[in-house]
Amino acid sequence: MRIRNLLHRKYILPTIIILLLLFALILMSLRVKERKGVDFFDGLLMEVCSPFQRGASYVINQVKGVFQGYFFLVDLRNENERLKKRIADLQNESDQMKEMALAHDRLRKLLQFRETLSSTVIAAEVVGRDPSSWFKSVTINKGEKDGIRKGMAVISPEGVIGQVLKTAPSHSVVLLATDYNSAIDSIVQRTRAKAIVEGGGENRCQLKYLLRAEDVVVGDKVITSGLSGYFQKGLMIGEIKKVDKKGHGIFQYAELVPSVDFTRLEEVLVIKEIKKDITPQSTEEKVKKGRKGK
Repeated sequence: MRIRNLLHRKYILPTIIILLLLFALILMSLRVKERKGVDFFDGLLMEVCSPFQRGASYVINQVKGVFQGYFFLVDLRNENERLKKRIADLQNESDQMKEMALAHDRLRKLLQFRETLSSTVIAAEVVGRDPSSWFKSVTINKGEKDGIRKGMAVISPEGVIGQVLKTAPSHSVVLLATDYNSAIDSIVQRTRAKAIVEGGGENRCQLKYLLRAEDVVVGDKVITSGLSGYFQKGLMIGEIKKVDKKGHGIFQYAELVPSVDFTRLEEVLVIKEIKKDITPQSTEEKVKKGRKGK
């Protein structure tokens, strides 16, 4: 019984296939009768192969579509990367152009200020800052080989920056006016009251040895007196922001904010030439020179 069932199951699929082929032949024969000029076997071959052709065409079209979509996405991604790189390059060029324009404005202002000075100056660039909180100093890219010496005044179009503290062949350290060790001889521009500007740390200074009797108010400008020999007279130091006459003694307290923003220093001028008084020759010296000439 089992063997008969197995044989029965074994021949089910071939039987179905044979029946389908016979059915196809019957349909083909009927269609061939209606079509003239078409050979029976050619028509039969076409009828049998057409489902496979349609299936193959469908598979090929699907695969082709997948590959076309893949290559399209790859090209799109590559194009996107190229566009991103181009945008980054253009942004970089734009930033460089802006930086060049800002540098040009700063240098133009520096040159115009340089032309107003009677002393010989050297332009320098700030290349470093003291990271500690104890000292207020910057490093510039000019040194001994450029004629820089200790004690020379350092300024900008906005005002006084400080003095050269240390020198090396190609670099120098500038002590800022806000450092506690800085001291600059000054006068109050409005009243001509004399005082010493000392550093107060961060972005402030204070006036030392300012007599209590002097008329000083908030908003007064403080400039260099020209008595120290390093700074020429009339350079802006800062503006008084606080005055205190309380307490005892012959001096009053005054605090000022520097005219220079030390956090944004980029280019500076170093006053190289220190002017000296020229003493006229005496009559005796002129006579001696005249005799030597004869």
